[in-house]
Amino acid sequence: MHTYSIDEYVCIALLRDVAVHKMWRKLINSDLPGEYHMVSKKRNKAQSVTGVTSFGSTFSRTAISLAVAAALPGAALAQDEPIEEIVTIGIRTSILNSVDSKRMADSIADVIDAGALGNLPDQSIADALGRVPGVTTVRDSGQSSQLNIRGMDGDFVQTTLNGREQASTAGYSANTRWMSFDQYPAELINQAAVYKSPMASQLEGGVAGIVELKTANPLLAPKQHNFVLNARVSQNDAADEFGGDESGSRISASYQGKFADDTLGLALGFSYLDQPNSFIMGRAGADDTDSIGFSGDGSAGNEYLPRAFQWQAGTGTDERTGIIAALNWEPTDKFKAKLDYFNSEFDRDDQRTGITASGFREDAAANRIVTGPVIENGVITSATISAVDQNIASGGRDHPYFEARTEDQTTVADSSTYGLNLEWYPTDSSTLIFDIYKSEGEKTREDRIATMHAYELDFNGAGTFQEVPGQAMTYSLNGQGIPSATFANVAFDDPNVMRLGRYERYPHEYTDEIDAFKVDFKQDVEWGPISSIEAGVRFSDRTFTTDRSTFQYGGREGIFNDGIDSWCEQNDTVVTSNPLPCEPQSIAGFVSIQSLPGVPDHVAVTNIDALGRSIFGAGNDAGLDNWNDDWTLINDNTLTEETEAIYLMANLDFTWGNVPVRGNIGIRYIESDVKTAGLQNVGAGLGQPITDDLGVTNDYLEFNKYGPDYSDTLPALNLAFELTDNDILRFAAASVMSRPPVGQMVQARGNWNGGIDPDNGLQRFNVWNDGDPNLDPFRADQVDLSYEHYFEDGSGAVSAAVFWKDIEALIEGPNQQFGVDPASVGVNLPTPDPGDPDYFLYIYQTYINNDRGGYIRGFELAGTKTFDDLPGIWSGLGATASYSWTDSETEITGGDILGSSNIQPLPGLSETVWSATVFYDYEAFSAHMNVRYRDEFIQRIATPQGQQPSWSQDYTTVDAQVSYAWDNGFSVVISGNNLTDEAAIIEYGVSGLLGEYREFGRQYYLGVNYQY
Repeated sequence: MHTYSIDEYVCIALLRDVAVHKMWRKLINSDLPGEYHMVSKKRNKAQSVTGVTSFGSTFSRTAISLAVAAALPGAALAQDEPIEEIVTIGIRTSILNSVDSKRMADSIADVIDAGALGNLPDQSIADALGRVPGVTTVRDSGQSSQLNIRGMDGDFVQTTLNGREQASTAGYSANTRWMSFDQYPAELINQAAVYKSPMASQLEGGVAGIVELKTANPLLAPKQHNFVLNARVSQNDAADEFGGDESGSRISASYQGKFADDTLGLALGFSYLDQPNSFIMGRAGADDTDSIGFSGDGSAGNEYLPRAFQWQAGTGTDERTGIIAALNWEPTDKFKAKLDYFNSEFDRDDQRTGITASGFREDAAANRIVTGPVIENGVITSATISAVDQNIASGGRDHPYFEARTEDQTTVADSSTYGLNLEWYPTDSSTLIFDIYKSEGEKTREDRIATMHAYELDFNGAGTFQEVPGQAMTYSLNGQGIPSATFANVAFDDPNVMRLGRYERYPHEYTDEIDAFKVDFKQDVEWGPISSIEAGVRFSDRTFTTDRSTFQYGGREGIFNDGIDSWCEQNDTVVTSNPLPCEPQSIAGFVSIQSLPGVPDHVAVTNIDALGRSIFGAGNDAGLDNWNDDWTLINDNTLTEETEAIYLMANLDFTWGNVPVRGNIGIRYIESDVKTAGLQNVGAGLGQPITDDLGVTNDYLEFNKYGPDYSDTLPALNLAFELTDNDILRFAAASVMSRPPVGQMVQARGNWNGGIDPDNGLQRFNVWNDGDPNLDPFRADQVDLSYEHYFEDGSGAVSAAVFWKDIEALIEGPNQQFGVDPASVGVNLPTPDPGDPDYFLYIYQTYINNDRGGYIRGFELAGTKTFDDLPGIWSGLGATASYSWTDSETEITGGDILGSSNIQPLPGLSETVWSATVFYDYEAFSAHMNVRYRDEFIQRIATPQGQQPSWSQDYTTVDAQVSYAWDNGFSVVISGNNLTDEAAIIEYGVSGLLGEYREFGRQYYLGVNYQY
């Protein structure tokens, strides 16, 4: 039982009087030792969960007496001895602080709290957020990366760092808005909150939710000088099996110091990660963007023949360097200033080797032989496939081909945010905040491919060559596992037969840059239920750029020259002074022999960059913009967004009957000006002369810039009813919006004249269009209701929530459009020649707003409990768990992979998601194990034609960690991620048969930590 001094009883009695009950609730949140909280009403911004300052287990009766006396002038100060403290260590501290922050929030939010010095037990902030109810992660190379919230993917999630919108570095095949949360080292993040109900003061753009990341304020550090050092070594148990390095390391260090009588604070943080990434993959399905109907086995029907097969091993290293720096200056009670900087560079060395079999397309049926088919449920699950002739250059050139392939898909992502925040208190009841910042993100991808076919040389005289005739593959599908195959007349493991016949390079570069400033003002008032008024403005310029070029040599389906006829798809070496003949190139000295499940041993290029230099010369395989692939010019685009936002919000604090109520009500108004700029095909002689990197000049492209202006008005209401000292009922309602994904808005556009349309007799003007800036934002109205019960002994809480979103419309595609108004999509139709019919606009491969809205609804359950009442060592046990169920009637078309006539759920929506953590903290020992599960969901994957929907199957991941801490500040930690080596499985529309299967391996860590 807790014991107070007489002075504390006097103060508490006064504070609990009706006249000062509001201040009591603001000052003291619990009657438990180690769980007192103070909030300065003047200094606390209502929209920030992190405005709550937690003193944790170090708070004493003396401190609470001083706080109470400060709130009530004239009250006596007590100088009693401190009461017994409850000291918590390990993950328990983070979990209980998170529960406490959730309790104090003025909206429906979940919080991950690292404590004053940062102790999140995770590799990246994505792993930590994956434990929040209703939040799920999408794995990339086995690591948590993208977040889905309440059944919506990362395109609908807004992310801020210290209140500042973050530029994205997630682009892989196109610009995007969603964040790669593995870019943020957990060691450098002090707190992360997921807001599921927005406030008018918060940045728009989060239909699914808002993720707010915080870094530490050094002036709140517990000591004058604070050091934290972490060092770990890691091992991936699968990396060395396929030629990778299995070992890695992780180091972080941070310092927080207070100077000049605690008016100047300095925070410095550094985090370095160097660890292996690896996977093995088997794929049967879509090499291009669809599977192919097949009806050539002599039986009736239209069976599915897999379009392609791929067996692949990926190896490489993830290298991440993170830096934070902050300078806080608080010279008086009237003024605060903070200058801060964050940078994270994530280099992923991504080398992939294996066997690819492709070219089984329907329009090449004349040059394709399928024998011995076995048909199950409309799919040819086993067959032998060969080409009639692999060495022809006629219209039947398309044919089945079998190759050893090596890829370099290395990416470099660089993200930085820096800014200045000034906070001024003109009076004791008002606050003025000015914030100016820049956030930049850049992502590059190498996208280099070398393919080797089986060739025979000099078969028809010196200098002649062709692919080895009679090549064939016999395959067998193995359900959702890796398919198997044998090959005839392809000596995959002989570097004298396997020669380079195709070398491709498609360097990508995507940038995102945000310049913004905002002004916020808060005035405390006593207007009945209104305790304060907040207002603010924000101006932002955001620019996305896309740049992609190419270098190509040889032919994907092989090359040949038999002395009579020849075939070479492309030879970009003509840009050099000494063009290279297009012929098979030796790979001797640059390959090793690799083994993979399901296929024979094969050659794998050990250094694709060195191979390219040896063949083409240093720098001669650089990406080119050229007219042979005019998409290299057309796809270079810029998208700009200028936004202006204002808001007005009233913070509420009143009593309804005997029930205290707090919250906020407000409205946010946004004006958006969106423009896309780039080159557009306008017809020969009608554009501006442009010379490509090969020295060729054409004049059929013209610079074009267009896009809409639109506005949104977003009301928001959040109410928290404190039914008892331990029970809170929350209600929230809001209108929300998210701008369309960037890759669906760029105006990359080419065209050509077609024939007469049979339906209207008009001349067809065909336009391919990667996107449309005129897409409307994703808009929805939402309602949330939640109940939270906090245990009286401070050992945790349970909560239940229901939510509902009414969606206005969705974006889907790529789709086709016929006969649209050209002006509505920024197309200028050519003038017909005299006597010719007018033109008829036909657009394909674009994105549109459909007319299908609908709802997303669901419920969430969560609970946290520490078992302090158990005897002895068992008192260190605790558990936290969450479960969410989400349902939706929203639908999109399935795209090319799943079939454009098929209707699919919203991407990112898993019907069932749950997470459970068991933890144990006793004296110096700490341990926890987390299990996370998510149901199947639609995921957009990268294809040659852009992002396409596909089915990701359900999966369960298991992580665990144990640590021991000594009194001198040292501790040792052992942890493991993906302990069950759970596979990632994607289906291409045929359940259990066509799709991808990936395994990533387990990751283990051993480390030491030091805190001072």
